[in-house]
Amino acid sequence: MAKRNRNSLLSKRFDIFAHKSTFVYSKDKLAAGLIVLALAAFLFVSIFHFYFPNNLKLKVGDISPTNIVSPRTFTYIDTVKTEQLKKEIASSVPPVYRLDLTREKVVLQSIDDTFQKISTILGSNEDSVKKHDQLKALFPGNEEFADLLIKEDFAEIDKMHQFIKSVVYKLMVMGVKSDSINQSVNIGIDEINKSSFTPEEKKFLIYILRHDIQPNLIYDREATESAIQKAISSIPPVKVTVSKGEIIVKKGEKITQNEYNILVAAGLVRAKNDWLIIVSIVFLILFFLGISYLALIFSRRINENNIVKKTVEFTTVVVLSYIIFIFVQPISPFLLPIPFLAFLMFFFFDIFSTVIVSVAFLLVTVLPFDIKSSIIISLVLSVVISLFVLKRFKKIFTIVYSGIAGASALMLLAIFINVVSKVPFTKMELDVLYSFLNFFGSSVIALGVIFLLSYVFNEATIIRLLELSDTNNYLLRQLLLKAPGTYQHSMNVASIASTAASAIGADALLVRVGAYYHDIGKMLHPYYFTENQINIPNLLKQISPNLSKSVIINHVKDGVQLAKRYRLPEEIIDFIRTHHGTSVVSYFYHVAKQSNPNVREEDFRYPGPLPRTKEQAILMLSDAIEAALHSEDIASAGKIEEVVENIMRSRIDDGQLSESELTLRDLKDLKESFVKSMVAFYHKREAYPSPQNG
Repeated sequence: MAKRNRNSLLSKRFDIFAHKSTFVYSKDKLAAGLIVLALAAFLFVSIFHFYFPNNLKLKVGDISPTNIVSPRTFTYIDTVKTEQLKKEIASSVPPVYRLDLTREKVVLQSIDDTFQKISTILGSNEDSVKKHDQLKALFPGNEEFADLLIKEDFAEIDKMHQFIKSVVYKLMVMGVKSDSINQSVNIGIDEINKSSFTPEEKKFLIYILRHDIQPNLIYDREATESAIQKAISSIPPVKVTVSKGEIIVKKGEKITQNEYNILVAAGLVRAKNDWLIIVSIVFLILFFLGISYLALIFSRRINENNIVKKTVEFTTVVVLSYIIFIFVQPISPFLLPIPFLAFLMFFFFDIFSTVIVSVAFLLVTVLPFDIKSSIIISLVLSVVISLFVLKRFKKIFTIVYSGIAGASALMLLAIFINVVSKVPFTKMELDVLYSFLNFFGSSVIALGVIFLLSYVFNEATIIRLLELSDTNNYLLRQLLLKAPGTYQHSMNVASIASTAASAIGADALLVRVGAYYHDIGKMLHPYYFTENQINIPNLLKQISPNLSKSVIINHVKDGVQLAKRYRLPEEIIDFIRTHHGTSVVSYFYHVAKQSNPNVREEDFRYPGPLPRTKEQAILMLSDAIEAALHSEDIASAGKIEEVVENIMRSRIDDGQLSESELTLRDLKDLKESFVKSMVAFYHKREAYPSPQNG
């Protein structure tokens, strides 16, 4: 049964929007759809106005006819500054070189070969003239080197050999770049000039350096270009913030390309890609409505009978929140009315729908603006904390307490964000103040709005239920005066049912109020019901079973009419409709069957409908159990448990709980709660001794 009930719940959620059984319901779906379309149009126009407040027919080079002022605070990408920054970054990227490890060996070997040739010539047996000619051939165009070397001894030549090798080695270790080899040569020349060699020897060494040096750091053009592109790609575009009211172009000035770009970003001039923004706006709205739809169809507060009313409520909440958003957005993101929306959603729907719709609304409203993700997350966390407090709603002013809780959370987060961002202390003070005003102000304003809308929509909000639970309410006082027995029965049922609802996590307050009013129809003919028959005969026994059955059954219809006359919320009226379901008025059915065996059981059934929610099913069981135990001679707790079990079993077997959301676990817990409550009602006191006369 538990699995069947869970599947039933899911199918009922989707059934709300898919049911095709009646023409009236189709009209309700159409009406709800038109309301949603109107909401979508409102949001589209509002968001579109933020992007495109005006349409100036201007182009680059035109003279501005007036001071063009920014209609809102916005951030745009400055393409000119972005390109300049890219060029600066590109020029600052160092070139990439590929190290050739073989070049060092080649260069040093070339120097060794040159000096080896010199030594071979000088050490040969040839005469000095021939040696001089061979040296001239070794260094063509440099006859002075032959003159120098022919006179040098071997020790000095070796000294020059080792010196130039050390200089070149150092240069190769440092790296000789292929595109700046002269830089390395100049360093080497400086080293040679600092040495103790003669000017002629230095000139010779410089020649060797220039002749034999080779680059070992080869410029890699492809790798350099790749490094430049990587550096450029890592640069975020330059964003410039334009404040609301700031002059973009002064009157009489020629519009530059940069100013034209700002006008486009402000939506003051149409651009070729405007259609992308329009598509984005439509997508945002569809995203918001789609997410909200999915959240709301799973809300326990919406069904096929109230789809239009709930759609109107949702639309009203969103429109009110968006109107507030329009006014506070330019001031500070810490004033975004997400708490206000959340408070209203919580009272008209449920906490799951509230969280989903609040987050979706926040995303839709902030995406057109440059709002930090840290602020968005802070708002969401603060709202969740506030709802956590509100979920334990006990008194009307709990909403104010939840507002203070949310404000405290957002204030702390605002301080943290500002400290991390290292903003001026004065700004942090303002953000903390706005955080407090947002939540606390929203709670106070929402309290008044909820109270007003509860009456406008005749909605069973917690505030309205608390008001209806006051036993000094006019309708309950009339029930007490006209049908005191029924009144006492209703109070007993309310106590039993609310305790049972708490045991399975159902809405105890809703059940209690529903129990208070479920039998108000009996006050129209109170003396036909046994609980009001004090010292008078049972009037139903004086009329036919069919007529008695009609009187009994009609108290449901009378109760519904009375509830509508006094504008009780539809949720409470549903308790009146369903508290007997389609059960049989068994006593009069059996009496009628004694005189007419062919009598039909269907003719003695209540018209229904069956309970659809846990709360309605709990009231049905509580009502039946309380009435049954009043008619029984209660001797023990065991007898109470037997009666409770029989009542519950009979309702299950008769299919009265087939459309409810109760699971097998719920039924087990309900039975335990009913037994405990009824044992407490019917426990026996110790007899007091009779007073003794002195």
